[in-house]
Amino acid sequence: MTGTPAQYVFVDPLSRNLLELARRVAQTQVTTLLTGPTGAGKEVLARILHECSTRSEGRFVALNCAAIPESMIEDMLFGHEKGAFTSAVRDHAGVFEQAHGGTLFLDEIAEMPVGLQARLLRVLQERQVTRLGAQHALAVDVRLVAATNRDLRRAMQRGEFREDLYYRISTFPLRVPALAERPGDILPLAIRLLQQHGGDGRSISPGAQALLVRHRWPGNVRELSNVIQRALVLNPGPILGEADMLFEDVGVSEVAIEATSPPQARLPVDAVLSAFDNIADAASAQCSLGEARQSSEHQSIVSALGSCASRIEAARMLGISPRTLRHKIAQLRERGLPLAPLAGAAR
Repeated sequence: MTGTPAQYVFVDPLSRNLLELARRVAQTQVTTLLTGPTGAGKEVLARILHECSTRSEGRFVALNCAAIPESMIEDMLFGHEKGAFTSAVRDHAGVFEQAHGGTLFLDEIAEMPVGLQARLLRVLQERQVTRLGAQHALAVDVRLVAATNRDLRRAMQRGEFREDLYYRISTFPLRVPALAERPGDILPLAIRLLQQHGGDGRSISPGAQALLVRHRWPGNVRELSNVIQRALVLNPGPILGEADMLFEDVGVSEVAIEATSPPQARLPVDAVLSAFDNIADAASAQCSLGEARQSSEHQSIVSALGSCASRIEAARMLGISPRTLRHKIAQLRERGLPLAPLAGAAR
């Protein structure tokens, strides 16, 4: 299999280069080490290495070494025979056997206990695995892809990771960049996540798109997924706006920074999906457009508040929800801009 599965997004030039390199690596049997921050998409790339390889008909088996208690990880890796210990009531195949003929992805490999690292190295060298309690080894044909968010060289210096294992698993290292390093992927990923989380037929306003592009994304793709899911919960309507984009490292009053859009300016999902190649330029243009609209929006809100008896009426005049108006008023106050009182009211 040499294509790229449709559910993956590689739009930014940095991502495209990584994808091309991954395709070439996939055609070999070399052990691959993926490095990069948590949530950047290392497992996604591991699956691509599998699905673009000659092993694509085999199984892809993933094990997060940090999520398994130390007392259980040896059993998860290598399996056991019935009677090997008190609770071993039946034979159990470890992940190496489960991935026979396919790909084994060991995530967060730096968290593996040092004692087990020696046994892992032996399995990789001999291509044989011995279950706990077994007398004979079993041959395994597995392509290993390992991943970590830690600096393994520093871990080696501290005695936390074996040097020989490091050189065994890093035949071909690939770095998965943080989401902030590949801004061209942000909007296509947002649209893809919108669809995955049940948002088919719904869209993201230009102002909200500008917010997504400007955010720093310390939590990478996982954080983006959370933001989209929050927006879907907050807004059951067809268009997700700026006020629906709640980020984890900013307060609600800071969410909608200096990008806004009038209700009539919408960018449908299909338009984004059909223009992936131009998405980075489009995002840049939207940011500039949002900045140009700040002044006019401020004046519109001031005028509506000055001519209406309630915020609900003002929101109706502006064509937005009362909740959105509350957020916009909070934003204007944060920026120190003057607001007119409601008609006939003292505030």
